[in-house]
Amino acid sequence: MHQPTWRVMKVLEATLEGGKGKRLTEFSRELEIPKSTLVPILQSLCDMGYLFGDESGRYQAGTALFSLGAAFSGCFPILDYVKGKLEGLVAELKETCYFGVLEGGEVLYLCKQDSPEPLRMLTETGRRMPAYATGIGKALLAELGEKELRRLYPDGLRPLTDRTVTDFGRLAAQLQEILGCGYSWETEESTEYIRCFAVPVKKRGRIAAALSVAVPVFRYEESRKEFYLERLRETGDEISRMMTDTDAHFGNIF
Repeated sequence: MHQPTWRVMKVLEATLEGGKGKRLTEFSRELEIPKSTLVPILQSLCDMGYLFGDESGRYQAGTALFSLGAAFSGCFPILDYVKGKLEGLVAELKETCYFGVLEGGEVLYLCKQDSPEPLRMLTETGRRMPAYATGIGKALLAELGEKELRRLYPDGLRPLTDRTVTDFGRLAAQLQEILGCGYSWETEESTEYIRCFAVPVKKRGRIAAALSVAVPVFRYEESRKEFYLERLRETGDEISRMMTDTDAHFGNIF
């Protein structure tokens, strides 16, 4: 890998983590890059508008990053279609809904529509989470067996909460069940007090993405489970048809 390019990209990624920016010393410590190497990188990114330095000495995301992100979204019309479908889904379910894909062993959240309720799941578009611990991730992993899971997670299954499934055999058995019933679930495995259901979204018969709903456990009613799943499946089928009919793509993922 080209080290100078790697450093620039890691600086941009680190800047966006947490949304609060970072100081020179924080970049150096976290990325293990000497300050003398970082200074010209940060200055160049500021000159180009990708970063700016605030009064506290932190480097924040600049307007050029916003423009780049907006241009990126415009390259994939499927995302606008999905956003419209999520709006309709949330209008019915009254809970936060997500659309995501599998990249490596992580869920990459591409679209999100917030619940109108004041207490709701907080996961931003563009965020990544370990797929094995999330409802949407389990829908994406459903076709994998234990050997494939071990290859995907060579360092094991790190717990995010005390409910996270960390045994490969148990996870593989759960995924087999998910593949059979056509939907996935998790309760407080990735985030405390949140319960999720998800369905796969297929393109030409293969899982390409997934759709989920996140419900606070205090608001969850078992009587609404089938309603959630019915609407998730209907919306997922509509997105699947659109993806197949238009040969929609997202990078090299689908």
